[in-house]
Amino acid sequence: MYLYIMKYPIFNLIITVFLLWLTIQIGRSSEEYLSYFFILTIGIMHGSNDISLINVLKTNKKRSYKFLLIYIAFVIFAILAFFLFPFFALLSFVFVSCYHFGEQHYHHLMKKRNTKSLLFFISYGSLIFGLLFYFNYDATSAIIYELTNVTLSEQQFLYFLIIGGGATILTTLLNRTNFTSEFNYFQELFLIVLFTLLFQLASLLWAFAIYFVVWHSLPSLMDQIKMLYGDSSKINFINYIKSSFIYWLVSILGLVMLYLSTKYFDINFITIFFAFLAAITVPHVIVMYFLNKN
Repeated sequence: MYLYIMKYPIFNLIITVFLLWLTIQIGRSSEEYLSYFFILTIGIMHGSNDISLINVLKTNKKRSYKFLLIYIAFVIFAILAFFLFPFFALLSFVFVSCYHFGEQHYHHLMKKRNTKSLLFFISYGSLIFGLLFYFNYDATSAIIYELTNVTLSEQQFLYFLIIGGGATILTTLLNRTNFTSEFNYFQELFLIVLFTLLFQLASLLWAFAIYFVVWHSLPSLMDQIKMLYGDSSKINFINYIKSSFIYWLVSILGLVMLYLSTKYFDINFITIFFAFLAAITVPHVIVMYFLNKN
């Protein structure tokens, strides 16, 4: 049985509407449990096969080892950055994530990759994060303060949202001839309205989990399976899970160790959790950049 339905926005849309309904029905504690479950399974899994993707991208064995060393170096650097330069590290993570979210959402709707498309990816990702942060500014501000000792106001989050929204409109106009025929302006506008409603009703973690898993991780999984195995059949989906399982397990064990460490430090686990995601995001973004470029 083929999993081709996952490549269509209608599938993601139906799941999102269902999760919006579920958000109204369940409490905050249930949202938290579901968030961690989906992020730790599908979310982390979609970034656990980077080593295999590096092997696909390599031109020779020597270059493969070079990519691997750079990948490991970026993970270590990201971890150290959060200890040595926390505010800079956080800003870098948000900026890179803005680009990464926008790229995954729209790379298949661009005729060619250029500066204008790159600016659009960053702008759209900024809009998504702006909505997420502004409608959950209390929780967002608390995490930022724990990581950096910097306090941001609701107004500052609003400015970020306005800049992201304005930049998205501008870069959409700049790319109007670069979008493929599959790009639907009304559909994209409807999605923004849907995300706005969802982010208002859901907690920060749950809202992030829904977008991260449904609109980012699942489409990315399908892209990676096609790159590695040729198509997204059931057997190839299973092969993907098998090949990425050991890296996924290492990531989970690392997170468990971080969780245990929170008992000895005055810091909430959700703060450690987002720092952990940041550390593994940067090298993954680099791999996916070259994957989508090719």
